[in-house]
Amino acid sequence: MYGAEHLSKDIYTELAPYADMVVDQGRGVTIQDLTFASMEDYWSTGAIAASSGELTSNSTVELFTKNIGESGQGFTAALTSSETNNKNGNRQPSNEVYIGLAAGFQVYYTSGVGSLDPEFFIQPEDIGKIGLATSWTLTVGNSIERRLGTVLEYPAGSGPYADLAGYGGATPNAAVGAAVNGAPWCGKRKLAIPVVFPPNIQVALKLEVGSGSGALAALSGTEAICFRMTFRGFRMTLPS
Repeated sequence: MYGAEHLSKDIYTELAPYADMVVDQGRGVTIQDLTFASMEDYWSTGAIAASSGELTSNSTVELFTKNIGESGQGFTAALTSSETNNKNGNRQPSNEVYIGLAAGFQVYYTSGVGSLDPEFFIQPEDIGKIGLATSWTLTVGNSIERRLGTVLEYPAGSGPYADLAGYGGATPNAAVGAAVNGAPWCGKRKLAIPVVFPPNIQVALKLEVGSGSGALAALSGTEAICFRMTFRGFRMTLPS
């Protein structure tokens, strides 16, 4: 299968189950034909403006479409490397493939869509309401669409952590930390099937709010709820 010139033992172990997965339909290139370039995270952030302190139904935002230095994905401010490391719009370069093996969402808010300064939710139920109300869908090209679950099902495993010992008082958790989508030691969720970003093919990753979140304790008006999605995986190059 994999020659020594392609993949190290660790990479082979992770990608071996998907060796025959086709990543370039036109040329019939499979994962086992690729050459390792780097192991890297791939992230992008979208913002959805709140209304009257809640995430409203049928709100949507697309991720992995804007590059560093561009505004969009719900923000009117130009994205920085904190929000994304995307450099090629909604598709990969002609000789590259990114293979995401695990994924997770960080959830926070800003004062509005024009701000990039993060604020963290105090109440865990805010994260629960937002995470359960928001699902994500992947569309590759014009044919392959996968609805992969809710944001709450894909923790990021990073960020500040709330000690819940004092939860339920008049000001729950106010003195002990902030709630996040997953404690620091909780890893990103492994994907049942890798998410492949193939070369030169548009990949649309959309977040969609269902019935709405209901009132969120942290918000008072038109703050922006931000979703930073991170894939863990491998960047590979196609054979010449």
